[in-house]
Amino acid sequence: MPETMKHKNWKLIWEEDFNGPSLDENKWNIRLGNWITDPQGHPVISGWGNKEKQYYTGTPDNLYLKDGCLYLTARRQPSPEQFGQRCSYTSARIDTHGLFSFRYGKVKFRARCPLGTGLWPAVWMLPEESVYGPWAASGEIDILEAKGRLPRCVFGTIHYGGVSPNKTLQEYSYELPPQESIGDFHVYELIWEERCIRWLVDGAEYASTSSWKSADSSIVYPQPFDQPFYLLINLAVGGWFDMDAPDQIDESSFPAHFIIDYIRVYQ
Repeated sequence: MPETMKHKNWKLIWEEDFNGPSLDENKWNIRLGNWITDPQGHPVISGWGNKEKQYYTGTPDNLYLKDGCLYLTARRQPSPEQFGQRCSYTSARIDTHGLFSFRYGKVKFRARCPLGTGLWPAVWMLPEESVYGPWAASGEIDILEAKGRLPRCVFGTIHYGGVSPNKTLQEYSYELPPQESIGDFHVYELIWEERCIRWLVDGAEYASTSSWKSADSSIVYPQPFDQPFYLLINLAVGGWFDMDAPDQIDESSFPAHFIIDYIRVYQ
């Protein structure tokens, strides 16, 4: 085990245990809709840029606290209209943009993912300010992603390289032990240092990278991962992530729950 991990005296700097009666909106933004919009609220692209099929809401159907946990629930139900369109599914997405961000540290959370083809739960990070340009030039760090079709697989990824489509990624996967699944509670961690990013499940490191190079020569390693990032949690339906099952959705999996027990950040 690297010395930086062995002897680091982590100090808790932010935490959310979801023990209140409702989501603390002093800590979290609740995102709505199916569209990425510009700062004036005009439509840019539907499906959150990923061909996602859900409309995010902040209603108790999709976002609530129960037994000290956060529930993001995807349902098969008609959505409100947005820019003349409706979705067949609803779900939830929250983030800490403008409320909390950090540069370097450890993120640790306990979560239970839903099972079913087409379900895409994620805990991830984006830059507080897009210092190096629009996505993905300024980077993205995916702490946990899962494909509901693959009950034993979890994924960790970084996106960088330049403005899409001139971008690249490093994606890592881990297979849980037999008899375990993403539908069980597991502890997920990301350790983010200046020149190294590591992913862990239940205390075991399964991937790390200390090398990333952007196509844009003005973005110099360890950029873009040298700026404050904020946290996001969402449960998508459909989308490009599971390319082996495009547009396939297991209708029997609804309602589907992405459950977060706690999330903590240390430095």
